[in-house]
Amino acid sequence: MMEIVPVTDKNAADSGRIIYQAWGETYRGLMPDEILDGRQLEKCIEVAHQNMENKRLCYVDGEAAGTVITLPEAREFCTYRDSGEVVALYVLKKFQHMGIGKALLEWAIDNIDKNKVTLFVLKGNDNAIGFYEHMGFRFTGNEYCDRGMTDLEMVLVKKDK
Repeated sequence: MMEIVPVTDKNAADSGRIIYQAWGETYRGLMPDEILDGRQLEKCIEVAHQNMENKRLCYVDGEAAGTVITLPEAREFCTYRDSGEVVALYVLKKFQHMGIGKALLEWAIDNIDKNKVTLFVLKGNDNAIGFYEHMGFRFTGNEYCDRGMTDLEMVLVKKDK
């Protein structure tokens, strides 16, 4: 059974662990090894305890499987400042292709009170790019480069209901 729940003090460590583990599973070979090797689980858990109102966790049969983090206002370097932003969406490898990413992203889209939703995807992360395109996101042409990595900006314009 899949369940999406708010991140709280009681389960924030699960969100931090998912992000830490998913980076290792997903980004090896796509970003410099020193960035991945320099990450600390404790720091990811500490960050997970901040701004919990914009975070959700997905559990599958009681096991933490994925997490999503949104911002109600896009950051200043985004093309569409009038959008909300999905700043993180991670699903552990063993839970991928089960609809978890779709459920978390749909929650994020539905709960961003803007007509547009922005996100950034790491260049070369073809699985994520294909998933976001399938979900209706399109490239804006904007790129954000930091520490030897390039993130590609994508945006979804919501359909009127």
